[in-house]
Amino acid sequence: MLVLSVKLLFAPLFVIGTYFIQRRFGARWGGISMAVPFILVPILLVIYLQHGSEFLYDSIVGTYAGQISLLCFIATYSRMSPRFNWPICIVASTSVFLIGVAILSPLITDLWVGIALWLIVWAISLKRFVAYDRNAKLPTAPKWDIWLRVASALLLIFTITQFAENLGPQLSGAFATYPVMTSIMTTFNHYRFGPNSSTALMHGLLQYLPATSLVILPLAALSL
Repeated sequence: MLVLSVKLLFAPLFVIGTYFIQRRFGARWGGISMAVPFILVPILLVIYLQHGSEFLYDSIVGTYAGQISLLCFIATYSRMSPRFNWPICIVASTSVFLIGVAILSPLITDLWVGIALWLIVWAISLKRFVAYDRNAKLPTAPKWDIWLRVASALLLIFTITQFAENLGPQLSGAFATYPVMTSIMTTFNHYRFGPNSSTALMHGLLQYLPATSLVILPLAALSL
């Protein structure tokens, strides 16, 4: 319940902050702001306080299954969005994410294996990222758009948390990285502004994800 409370507390702030950053500086900068582990870090802190350092270490290791699957989510959505509408893109990319978690969770049992695999997939994803117009401007959205994003994020977080709360440490760590904010911001951008804006958002996110996966998470695990 405490983990859910943390998510419900921080999610609206995250969505609102990202929304205004992308409105001021563009969709790519919105994606860059999403690379900050604004929700993941408090969740891991709660796990530590509730279950101790050993459980937290296992959760961080398990997180890499989710982090790698997030890269696959980004690659799938960004490649499909120019040709398909957002419902098809989100169903396909979510399916890829869940399949990735299911396959990788039992395989990644060591921190350094998770880091190495993540780095390989990230480098390939960045090198082969789809082209998009970096100079495109976002049109003005209606005032209620931001509140619909917030409500959708809260509903998705509640649903995922209830589903994942009975999982073990590795799977719970992996599902903690389910791209709730990415899926909400990306699909809303895709629907409201077109596929170029969703692609720009994910490119900014992809470029700065190493701050989490190669710095924050390893430091947290090695400090235990």
